[in-house]
Amino acid sequence: MKSVAIWSRLLSLVTFLFALPASADQPVEQDLLLPVELRLEVTADIEAQVLVNPGHPNGGRTFVLLHGLAHTGDALRPLAEAVFANPKLKASRAVLLSLPGHGGSSLPQGQGVLFGDLSLEDDAAALIGALDALEARGLRPDVLVGHSMGAGIVELAQDRLIDEGTDFRTRFGVKEVVLLASTIPNAVPPSVLPWALADSGAGAAFLAPFVLFSDPILGPHLSIPAEVWPGLFFTNTIGDLVPGTPSAADVVAQGYIAPEALIASLEMLGAGGWSRPTVGPGIFGRRHGSEPCVIAFSEDIFIAVDEEVALYRYLTGDMQDKRFVLVTRPDAVHDMLISDPGAVASAMETCSK
Repeated sequence: MKSVAIWSRLLSLVTFLFALPASADQPVEQDLLLPVELRLEVTADIEAQVLVNPGHPNGGRTFVLLHGLAHTGDALRPLAEAVFANPKLKASRAVLLSLPGHGGSSLPQGQGVLFGDLSLEDDAAALIGALDALEARGLRPDVLVGHSMGAGIVELAQDRLIDEGTDFRTRFGVKEVVLLASTIPNAVPPSVLPWALADSGAGAAFLAPFVLFSDPILGPHLSIPAEVWPGLFFTNTIGDLVPGTPSAADVVAQGYIAPEALIASLEMLGAGGWSRPTVGPGIFGRRHGSEPCVIAFSEDIFIAVDEEVALYRYLTGDMQDKRFVLVTRPDAVHDMLISDPGAVASAMETCSK
């Protein structure tokens, strides 16, 4: 009888432990598929990973995060967890979006359109559609974060909304927009925003070996090998890999890597006969509601600091750089959101003050 009582108590203890909520380093998670329209008669299901901060599950802010070229929503997970760990950011939820054909999102669904045909405008439509679908589920974002090409897509989406007579703040309630290591769009006039990587042709030349033309499912697309991916995004300006760089095996195991549509890649760089997309001046100025923040990284090999400063001033009209943040460290590389996400969260905190 005594042994039965002991086993009964052990069973009760195990049941209790399994019923406990996730710990602070294990956010509660829900995976959604959001149907969106990319263009007329072309749709996709967008993966939205909804993380809940177990340390502050209610009453805090909701962050929606969008990844960059050849990344997925999973590549944003380290930053989301760092945001949760920073109490000054007051985050209760983080939603990690994956663009069409990335991560758990579907390929485009529509006659005659392959993944490789998708444009940056299609990606902007995907972001707007995903925000609409999230709002229908009661997930209204307070902060919208875009990284690299994802930041450029945020800018394109805002420009599109303004053309429709609205903006992120009016339509979705977005109070703050954070642009991390943003790619540089065209401006009016184009000479206002030079981008050496694109204008010199160096970016297109570097990516050319990774273009696949004959895939019958994806169509023409960019496929960066996992062995190359870490060196591409974690190398500093003197050619060294920084601490925290994931291995090729980790990149695959963590689901960070994805193919990229060829058209979107060419548009981003203004290559192959395509022009960089154009956004208007002041799209994140005061009258459009959402507080903007541009965060640049001193060791970013793709985008120079002065290019990011010019972008900030063009988007906001603020010549005093009040919400421009430069992270200056030997490891402040393009993908610092993975190698040292806590430092990026601290930069976001600076913006939120």
